[in-house]
Amino acid sequence: MSLSSLFRSSVAVVASTAALVAIAGCGSTNSSQSALEEIKSKGEIVVGTEGTYAPFTYHDSSTNELTGYDVDVIKAIAKELGVTAKFEEANFDSLLAGLDTKKYDTVANEIGTSDERKQKYDFSDPYSYSYGVIVTTKDNNSITSFEDLAGKKAAETMTSNWNATAQKYGAEIVQINDFSQAVDAITSGRADATVNDGLAFLDYMKQKPDADIKAAVKSESVASGYLPFRKGSDDLVKAVNDAIAKLQQDGTLAKISETYFGEDISKAQ
Repeated sequence: MSLSSLFRSSVAVVASTAALVAIAGCGSTNSSQSALEEIKSKGEIVVGTEGTYAPFTYHDSSTNELTGYDVDVIKAIAKELGVTAKFEEANFDSLLAGLDTKKYDTVANEIGTSDERKQKYDFSDPYSYSYGVIVTTKDNNSITSFEDLAGKKAAETMTSNWNATAQKYGAEIVQINDFSQAVDAITSGRADATVNDGLAFLDYMKQKPDADIKAAVKSESVASGYLPFRKGSDDLVKAVNDAIAKLQQDGTLAKISETYFGEDISKAQ
């Protein structure tokens, strides 16, 4: 190959490489943007949710529209931020993983905190207050306290705080994806109980009053729902907390609560 040919080939390679870099640059996001700036830039906050956990996040039986307390709360928060809420549905156990991989900006699904989770995520202020229950079949009288879970089988989603509570008291975990599956596991004999949210239990009984289950134990401590964010989302967390405070003060969260529970669950009683 002549020197002139070699030179032309080198120039072509350099030009092609520069073009590829330019194209890649056009499709990249501005890494210097903060979490709040990125959301405002795209005009939406992407929210991971279960869609099967009534009355917090579920599909209306008549319209099939995604609805629920958590859904309405995050929509109201998004409005305060000046963006829209875009929902992506997935099994509970994959929701935080989706946050890790930046599939979602946050998760609205009655997410509780723990020391382990606080090391990995930043959390909003709480927007709901409830209590835990141990649910069993109506004829099961062997569980009258959390201590009675020792040696029993508890139907739980694998990454929930309820799972951690059941294990803390010595239960063997039977993996399920949602509350309905937990009830199926109990009534079919595959599990003895499930530790879950008291409000979810009440809603289930409202929908299926003849279900062969009961709340055998009610916790004394209060459980709260939070919105988790990836570490480093300080400005977004602050904006969300400001929105939650405003929505509590102007009665919006109380109104949403009344719609689904007949009482205000957005404030500690």
